[in-house]
Amino acid sequence: MKTTVSTKSKKKCEACGSNDIKTHMATFPVKLGPKQLNVGRVSVRECMDCHAMTPTKAGQEKIARCTMSFMMLLDR
Repeated sequence: MKTTVSTKSKKKCEACGSNDIKTHMATFPVKLGPKQLNVGRVSVRECMDCHAMTPTKAGQEKIARCTMSFMMLLDR
């Protein structure tokens, strides 16, 4: 995974409690029932110890927009 923006954060990982977290852009998978939607270029915080990814606030907003657009396409 290519890191585009790399900064240290004082936040802790929700999965393992580590402080070694980097913020960068990545593809984030979203499960929608039996389907998986891969949202590209989402701002996420990734733990360097357990590699758990958590979207930032801006990343969550992008995921919501993309999910809404996808659901609108399925309704047609």
